[in-house]
Amino acid sequence: MRLGAANILTLITASAAAALVAGLLAAGATAASEDRLVAAGKLKLAGRYIACGRTPTQLSSTFWDYGGATKGRIILNPVKLAELPEAVRLWVYAHECGHQIYGARETRADCYAVQRGRREGWFNLAGMNQVCAFLKDRKGDWVHPPGPKRCTAMVQCFGKSKPPRASR
Repeated sequence: MRLGAANILTLITASAAAALVAGLLAAGATAASEDRLVAAGKLKLAGRYIACGRTPTQLSSTFWDYGGATKGRIILNPVKLAELPEAVRLWVYAHECGHQIYGARETRADCYAVQRGRREGWFNLAGMNQVCAFLKDRKGDWVHPPGPKRCTAMVQCFGKSKPPRASR
């Protein structure tokens, strides 16, 4: 069976996450009491209920980043997210949801988050500017492009996205 680059990256990411968890458990670490799993559709973030299909969300105040995704699970650090503006919090969640749909494709997950937020009415030009400010100093890594490059791509997605649906 041949695996594409995205599938290999997903396998590597999942393997690394599993190895990290196994290493922590072997070292005597236990799940923090702050960690909890929230069923799909039950997560309230920035004052609104938000969901990613049937994907549950793990809230972990010890998670190293603002958010992350593994197959079938979104991980959020509520302590880190609390420092961010509402639009950025929702963007982080939607970005991780994008990984559930598109796998390890960072630029596609970014664009999905922008387009979803715009369509749902919680992401506007001010939110776009807040996300770009949040990412501007990010250098990038083997998975993520540098923040300014991500911002440029997201601004293009924002321009192509549809405005919120009108209420009837």
